[in-house]
Amino acid sequence: MPTAKWINDGLVRILAGTLVVVSMVAGCSSDPVDATSHVALSSPTAASPEPSVETVTPSPRATPNPAPLTMDQAARRYLGIVRPYNIALERLEQAINGGQPVATLRRRAAQVATANRTQIRRLTDTAWPRAVRGPVGQLKAESLKAQRHWLLAARAGARDALIQEVLNAARHDGKPAVGKIRTLLRLEQYDEDDYS
Repeated sequence: MPTAKWINDGLVRILAGTLVVVSMVAGCSSDPVDATSHVALSSPTAASPEPSVETVTPSPRATPNPAPLTMDQAARRYLGIVRPYNIALERLEQAINGGQPVATLRRRAAQVATANRTQIRRLTDTAWPRAVRGPVGQLKAESLKAQRHWLLAARAGARDALIQEVLNAARHDGKPAVGKIRTLLRLEQYDEDDYS
């Protein structure tokens, strides 16, 4: 069965089929997944009764010209920024794979959208070292493109429609940018257990 991989400092693998498997977060997970029974994703903690859906508007920088972070500071900041998104993706994945009702999946997708929005804002508001500014900009651009699909997934009326939007979001995983960022910041490959 063909496999497409996805990251938004989350690596997502998507398997085509009746149901989809999306396993997100940076790094590479090579576990085979049965596309007829699983989908991979996740979400932050509290679930609201109705998904809260907003568009992403990067906030202006509070300080006109803050000093860039050191590479060590940037590595810690980056991991802190992407962690909530990676957790949200893993929880959505578990909900889809667990056959949770569409209402639960919508809440999880809304949580991914919220985490993605926050991630974009925090990536924008950080004074990155010059070496990582390009790849961070690429990751933000892909995350902005994916956001529309996360919002549509959060409003999907049917499971298939929700999964289709997850697949659409996966097309904007930012994997090349994430790989560059992690290499430049000397970060280890993603371990799915860190976010489960």
